[in-house]
Parts: sequence; structure tokens; C-alpha cells
Amino acid sequence: MLKLSHLTIRHTKDLRDLVRDLSLTIHEGEKVAIIGEEGNGKSSLLHVLMSPKSLPDYLTIEGEITTSFHSYAYIPQSLPEALKGKTLEEYFFGEDELDYATLYRLADQLQFDSDRFASDQAIGSLSGGEALKVQLLHELCRPHELLFLDEPSNDLDLETLEWLQQMIQTSPQTILFISHHEDFLTQTADTIIHLRQIKHRKEAETIVEHLGYQDYSSQREQQFKQQSQQAANDQRTYKKTMEKHRRVRQQVETSLRNTKDSTAGRLLAKKMKSLLSQEKRYEREFQSMTSQPYYDEEVINLHFPPLTSLSPQKRVLLLDQEKLAIGDRVLVKNLSFTLLGQDKIGIIGSNGVGKSTFLKTIWESLQKNESIRTAYMPQDYTEGLPLTQTPVQFLQHSGDREEINTIQLHLASLNFTYSEMHHPISELSGGQQGKLFLLQLVLTSPQFLLLDEPTRNFSPTSQPEIRRLFADYPGGLVTVSHDRTFLKEVCKKIYRLTENGLVEIESL
Repeated sequence: MLKLSHLTIRHTKDLRDLVRDLSLTIHEGEKVAIIGEEGNGKSSLLHVLMSPKSLPDYLTIEGEITTSFHSYAYIPQSLPEALKGKTLEEYFFGEDELDYATLYRLADQLQFDSDRFASDQAIGSLSGGEALKVQLLHELCRPHELLFLDEPSNDLDLETLEWLQQMIQTSPQTILFISHHEDFLTQTADTIIHLRQIKHRKEAETIVEHLGYQDYSSQREQQFKQQSQQAANDQRTYKKTMEKHRRVRQQVETSLRNTKDSTAGRLLAKKMKSLLSQEKRYEREFQSMTSQPYYDEEVINLHFPPLTSLSPQKRVLLLDQEKLAIGDRVLVKNLSFTLLGQDKIGIIGSNGVGKSTFLKTIWESLQKNESIRTAYMPQDYTEGLPLTQTPVQFLQHSGDREEINTIQLHLASLNFTYSEMHHPISELSGGQQGKLFLLQLVLTSPQFLLLDEPTRNFSPTSQPEIRRLFADYPGGLVTVSHDRTFLKEVCKKIYRLTENGLVEIESL
């Protein structure tokens, strides 16, 4: 059991609450999903629940956390620095006590070559999906009563994602996880903790429902409609009441000004006093009437400006090479690929097959062509973001006041607070860093885009806006993605990358 009593988590640098007055009991076997917009404190809440005594210096907590769990396993959103230099052999045959029977059984299920457990390959050299798969194998074979997962669906290929969904569904253990993947949430969660920042991110609201994600979303939509309708009805009733009241008051005021009879004047004054008292009562009643609900504020409101697109017949790239390799390791043989100016192509494939390497190969080739403005959004945002700079510093060129004001308006439209605009980028959440990357793409107005997992780290309510942004993009693009909905709505062609080259597929 994990019991929270009036838990409040405060961000001391931003001087705002991330979680407010959360009371909840999590029982053995529950599958609890933490959802919310980018930067709303999901990872902070997970960290507090996992290890309340070792908080970052920018967080403080109030309330009580009571737990009967003694051990836990944790897989973070990104590969920890401490693991990047470790070899697979050190990781799997080091000091940790692992259940090796379970390890080899899971490796077989995940189609991970168990011979690699004794490899001297550094974990940091693995693809994002392989690194996550390695952590899953390791952590699931450690003794644990509680499992914490921060964005586990981000880097996994479609087959491994289905395996993870089934594992969570059938596990007898309590699992708390963060996810932005709508299908994944629907398949796995039985309790939802929704972290919201309302009133322009000045007030925290924490919602808990013991429902699956789809039922929660439907209920929330229905409640929003009902409350909106009731609020509109209440406001109409109040408006009519006050209009009638003002007419009566105006008549009494006119009579008071014109009367010359002292007795009539006293009666009218008494009536005016009663009307004023009644008006105050109406105002108090209005304050207690149903208010318009605060819905999630738009956080991805971006549009690419008109640009001079490449001709649909223009050959952007002709790739014909014997192999795709990382060092001495050959990933793909006989790689042949032609790219035209208006192509919108999706790339799928198993973890570790070389999708990100393939995308970087295209990027390196297109960078040499100065006649085409190309932009690249990596899977790891730190490859393209200067972490010590602030968002404003990153986006500015001239540094003049007008440019800075424009940048701040853009960031505010993406729901950045003024404080966050001037934090180091390293202190932003993964979703906020993703929004910053998207804004840079829009402002630079490229003719061709290369996107590596562009929907990762974005909340379910942001996902449709991300899909719309790239579906409406007037240029060409190549994207690596495991998001079926994104691929279907954005891409005109989909290729599967295999060890023997690219194969076009008809449907997912």
C-alpha cells in the first residue's frame, strides 16, 4: 500500500505548486498512470513517491507519504549518465542480484540476443529503444515490489510496446508510470492521476479517478460539457434577474428624485434600501453559481509560415550504399533510397536496427546541399539544445528588445511562464524542451524536415496538434516513429528498415 495524505509539491524556483492537496491510497496490483501537460510536474511527483527523502533542491513537499513497500525498480525517462559508460557485461554481471532465470526468459520474449549480456559494448552506444529494453530486462529481474516507469513507451518498437502493455496488464505488482501515449494508456491504466496547471499556470489542480484512461477522458469531456452548459444557463438567469432588478431600481430612483411628498419619500427610500440589500444578495448568489470550467489551455499552437517548397519532382537525395554501420558493426546491407522534394515518409523497424543512424546519414548528406534548407529534430534533444542557455537566449539572434519581446510572446503561446523562459534549458521538462525544438523549426522555416520520434514527451492533449502541425507542413519530411496514429495521419509512404534494406509497407 502507498498512502498520500494532503500531499503538496512546490517548485521553489518558480514559486508555484506542482501538486496541491493530493490524498490517495494506492493498493497492491494497481496500475496508476500520471498524465498532464508538459512541465506540470509528472516526473517530480514520480520522484517524490519513489524517494521522498532525496528530493532535488528546487522541490519542497508538505503532507504525509506512508508506504508498506520495501523495494522498487525504476526506469527513468532518459538514460542516466552513470549507465552510459557501463558495458553490458558490467550491467548484467556486476554487483546487482538478478534473477537470471527470469532474465533469460524475458530476453527470449523480447528477442534480445542473450549472448550480448556478456558484451563489452557500452550502454551509451545503444539506440534509444535498445537502451530502454536493456533497462527493462535489468530492472524487471531485480527484487522489487513496486515498479516506477517514466515514459516507457517513448523509444520502443511496435512489437516491444505490445509486449510491455501485456506485461503491465498481467503483472500482480503495483506499477506507477508516466505516459503520453494514448493507446498505451488505454491498454494499461486502471487509475489516473491528472496534474493540471490552470488560470494561466498560476494554480495547480490535481484530479484522481479510479478509471481506465478512455473512461476518464469520456467522463471528463462529459463533465466539461455539463458544467459549461450549467454555467451558461446560470449566467443567463443572473443576467435576466439583474436586468429586471435594475429597471425596478431605476424606477424607484426616478420617483425619489421627483417626489415632493415626505411620506412617499420615506417609503421610496425604504424600498431603495431593500433593493440594494437584494442586489448584494444576488451578487453573493452569483459567486456561488456554477463557473465556466478551466479546460486544458492550448499548448501547441504553432503553424509553419508559407515557404518556397521544393518541387515534387526534385530529387533531394539518392542513397545507394553497400551497408549502414556503426563502427565495425553492420546494421543494414544493400541500402537504397530515393528522396523527392515533397515526400512525407515514415520509417519503422525493430529497436537497434539502425533507424536513427539512417536518419542521421540522410541529415549529413542534406547538410552538404546548400540549396535546400533542412532541419533535424533528434530523439535526444540535448544533441541540438544548448542546456546552459535559456529558451530566450537559444532563440534570439540580434538580441534587441523587439526580438526578445516577440520570442517571449511565442513562448507564452506555448504555455511557458516568464520564469521558465529564463531558466536554463537543462531545468525544463522533456516536453518543454520538445516544444522549444518545435518553435525553433517553425521560426527557421526549413524546406525539408528530418524528425526522430517527434511525438515523444508530448501529452495526449498535445498529440493531435503535433500531428496537425506536420500534416499541414508544406515541405517534405522523413520521420522515424513508433506512433501508429502519427504515421497514418502525416506520412504518405511508410518503409520498414530491416537488416537487408528498406521495404515499403502498405499498412500498419
